[in-house]
This record gives sequence, structure tokens and C-alpha cells, in this order.
Amino acid sequence: MTKPIKIAVVCGGPSSEHEVSLKTAKMILGSLSRSKYTPTLVTIMKSGLWEFGSAKPVDIGQALKEIRAFDFVFIAMHGVFGEDGRIQALLEWVNVPYSGSGVLSSAMAMDKGISNDAYRAIGMNVPRYVTFNKNSRDKEYTFEIPAVIKPIDGGSSVGVSIVRSKGEFQKALKKAFKESERVMAQQFTKGREFTCGVLENNKGVAFALPPTEIVPKSSKFFDYKAKYNTGGSLEITPAKISKSMTKNMQAMALTAHKSLGCRGMSRSDFILKRSTFYILETNTIPGMTKTSLLPQAAKAANISFPDMLDLIIAAGQRRK
Repeated sequence: MTKPIKIAVVCGGPSSEHEVSLKTAKMILGSLSRSKYTPTLVTIMKSGLWEFGSAKPVDIGQALKEIRAFDFVFIAMHGVFGEDGRIQALLEWVNVPYSGSGVLSSAMAMDKGISNDAYRAIGMNVPRYVTFNKNSRDKEYTFEIPAVIKPIDGGSSVGVSIVRSKGEFQKALKKAFKESERVMAQQFTKGREFTCGVLENNKGVAFALPPTEIVPKSSKFFDYKAKYNTGGSLEITPAKISKSMTKNMQAMALTAHKSLGCRGMSRSDFILKRSTFYILETNTIPGMTKTSLLPQAAKAANISFPDMLDLIIAAGQRRK
């Protein structure tokens, strides 16, 4: 009988998505097959200390020694330190395989300026945008209204605002700068919201899942409340669009996944304006809570949550 794989499910971290990360980790921990895996919850506290199960928290130096005892790390962290390539770099340093994309791919996808530059370079449709930092002068980021103001390296729509008048602009900037030192102003593109996930099969071939249409109910757009509160949005999977439009979006999701060098999983977000899809961003560690979109799409493709985790783990193990 094959010995179960020792897995550390790492969650938490310093970002504003800390609590969502804990929910993702709980879902993963409860769904991993105990005949295949021996999982341990590892929580990175906001203080920077690491807690292995119920043991006394340790500093990062000791944590990197202890993490070597695991066969695999399932990264369940969102936002800064989880999706931006930092924890991936640490795990590569100590030579422990992990889930999801590598250092460079994670950093590129997390930075909305870089990822949008990459999309545009390969001919994908993106809403017009500019990026700036706190030292930029007003004239450097003058932008037509309405616009979407967002932290350039944030997630879960934290710090995001839709600005519909010039009087709202500075307030939106202040909100975004609380989350990041760099901000993107993107032309507001009115249309239907969609997302499309990508996984890899056991041969390492990426494939797109059925797309989901998102209709926010508790908010004007797909913000934090709409994403994580039960009933916050209506999520239609598979999306009720034509077969040709479905194939078009799936092809774009695969193109984004491959162009950024993603591994194991990703989920790209789109706006459909009239008959044209515009890509907004690619998430390398999509949420896996009870209301999350990637598990819903996998289920629509007849892939159970435990089976989806198996695919993600297998993809990470192929990185060796």
C-alpha cells in the first residue's frame, strides 16, 4: 500500500485576504482524501509567525526547517505573500514541491499592470488603463470617467472602487493606496461579467472549465461582499451563452494561463461588451470556499472537489 503524502496546507499571511485564506484552507483540509494524504494546517499569522497544527508558533527561520518534513505544500494563501511569488520562492529555496504557479508566473499575474501588458502584447482585448504610484503627479494619471480604481497587486476586490465622477477620484485613490503602493486606473467597461477556470489533467495538459456568469446582487459589482457572502451574487455555471462564445472565452482563459506560464490552476475574469470579451485579470490561487467559483466550475465538468485537489497536487508534483 502506498504511504500517504504528508501535505502542509499553508494559509493566512499578512494580506487583507487573511480571513478568506483561512476559509479556503479549511475547505481544502476537510476535502483531502485521508487514504492518499496526511494533511497538517499551517497558519502564517499576521505577526509573521508560523503555526504548525496546534504547536507553538515559530519564526520564519524555524518554519522553513520544519516545512522540509513535508512531501508537499498546498498553498491556500491569497494576496500578498501567497499569490505574488514570495512563498513560492521560499519553498523553492528549501526544495519542497508546492501547488500552483511558480515564482515568476505568480508575480506577473499578481501585478495587474504587467499581466495586462502581457495580454495586450499577444493581442487580447483589455480595457484601457494607466498605472501610477503615490509619487505620481495628478497630470500623470488623469483618466476619463467612469473608471475602475484598484490596487495593482490586490485580490478579492479589496480596495476596488468604480469612480463615476471626478469628485470620487481622490477618495478611491486613498482606498486603493491603503492596500498597495501602486494603483491601476482602468476604463470602466460596462457589460456582463464572466470567469473561466483552467486545470491540468494527469498528463500535464491544461484544459478550460465551463465558464461562469456572475450577476452581483448585494453590490453594484463583484466586490468582496458579493464574492464571499452567501447569496451575494448569482453565479450561473455553465454560463448561458452560445457554444461559439463559450469556446472563445475558454480559449482566452487558456491563452492567459499559458502566456503567463501558470501551472496547475488559474481563473481568468472577463467582461462581455456586446459581442467582445475583454480580459481583466488572472488569479493563480482562486478561492476555494463554499461560495468560490473554481470548485463550482469543476463540479459542472463532473470533477468533484477532492478530485480537483488531486489534479492540482499532481500538477505541483510534476514540477520536480
